[in-house]
Amino acid sequence: MFIQFTVENHRSIKSSAVISFAASKDKAFEEYLLRPDEKKALLPVLAIYGANAAGKSNVLHAMMTMKEMVVGNAAKVSKGQKLPWEPFGGTKDSTSFEMVFIFHGVRYTYGFSFDAKKIYKEYLYHRPNGREALIFSRENGVYEFRENVNEQVTLSNRTPDNKLYLVSSNDWNLPQTENAYQWFLEKLTFLMDEEPATSETVAQIAGGDDKKAQILKELLLADLGITDVTIKNTSGEIPVIMTTHRIINEDGTTEYFRLLMEQESVGTQHFFSRIGGWLQALENGTLLVVDEIEDSLHPLLTRRLIEMVQDKVINTKGTQLIFTTHDVMLLDLNFFRRDQIWFAEKNDGTCATELYSLASFSPRKGENVRKGYLRGRFGAIPFIGGDT
Repeated sequence: MFIQFTVENHRSIKSSAVISFAASKDKAFEEYLLRPDEKKALLPVLAIYGANAAGKSNVLHAMMTMKEMVVGNAAKVSKGQKLPWEPFGGTKDSTSFEMVFIFHGVRYTYGFSFDAKKIYKEYLYHRPNGREALIFSRENGVYEFRENVNEQVTLSNRTPDNKLYLVSSNDWNLPQTENAYQWFLEKLTFLMDEEPATSETVAQIAGGDDKKAQILKELLLADLGITDVTIKNTSGEIPVIMTTHRIINEDGTTEYFRLLMEQESVGTQHFFSRIGGWLQALENGTLLVVDEIEDSLHPLLTRRLIEMVQDKVINTKGTQLIFTTHDVMLLDLNFFRRDQIWFAEKNDGTCATELYSLASFSPRKGENVRKGYLRGRFGAIPFIGGDT
């Protein structure tokens, strides 16, 4: 499960910004909470609101960049190649990322700082017995290890300045760093602007009748009028997706007609693209990261996707969701806890993104936070107009 992400000096984020799934003392919707142990309570869902260009998407982009540097293309850099460094403004300072998560019952803290040329600092801690212990640390080329020291010294000498030790040690199958690496590989999932034909939904349908039946069930529940989906794979080309719709005539007879996926509405295409990955995440207990969750979707469909994660009857594996949105219909204390609603606002003076939770305002139980937000009580809205 995911606990916390910290980012400093990335795109519009200048100073350290923290987004946390740790539950506050709020007593609302305690049935939502995920409990990895007796002491810790974690939130299943976080929503980030903010004006356009406020930087809310940059929080998710920072998370995606961190994953790319661990298990993506940016992890495969050769000596001398540039890293994906995007600092705030014209600053020359390094960028820092840190993730805190639980994997196989153990809490890990992993972070690093870097610029285009090198990794300056990197560290990994774990808590196997309730006490934090160092697995490795690295600062300006100097490493520290507590276990398997001789082998790790050898691996560190094989790690170039621009490559993460977490990556290089897993290239050589080091057991001490395997779990942290696997968490990034298996448990951090991004659902961004996928095309229907290249989405996880296609892979799920191709995976067998059970997977397809789940997807068709959700398409029917979404009231999209789709009764069947077929995928035609042509060698070396993008798969062709056909949907089947049913019409019941006035005389009671039934007719069927088929459409290409590109003939469906944009909203239907977006829902289709996401639902396969959504169901896969619920099956595997991953962290889902979604930018603009409501993109072209009816508010009730957006709500349905979120409810699937908040409902423990459906979400049995501890799946979590973080998303950005402009959908004010979700700003409802009858749907979310106060600590589940976050805001991103750009500082008028520095133009830097600031992150904060609705819980910091201590709104009253039952308060209309949607109305308060649109009136500017919580910030993170565009300023329209001006002096005349």
